[in-house]
Amino acid sequence: MNTQVTKYSVGKNLTADVANTLFTVPLGYRAIVTLLFIANAGGSTEGVEASWVNGTTITFQGNKSVSAGEALEFGGDGKWMAMREGDSIVVTPDAGSTFTAIVSFELERHNPAAVSFT
Repeated sequence: MNTQVTKYSVGKNLTADVANTLFTVPLGYRAIVTLLFIANAGGSTEGVEASWVNGTTITFQGNKSVSAGEALEFGGDGKWMAMREGDSIVVTPDAGSTFTAIVSFELERHNPAAVSFT
């Protein structure tokens, strides 16, 4: 089977005190997330949380204090996370904070009925 893989990056200025969806895997695709970068662009130490939503919410970074000008990085160096159609990554910064996020991933056509872990 010849499957085309397309690479993407999405960047967002996050809204404080809101669950910001960075991206949702489209129907008929799976995604391999290769990097998630979350930066505190504000002037003071603030908290941020990151989750994988796949029918339930799986928090992989609880509320983490990030100093002004500092960043959190997930992935890179061959690390990755596989996501199925309808899954999303959500980042929630503290109220009054100024965070940005960049996520890089590969999309590939996929038949979700082919594999099930439930």
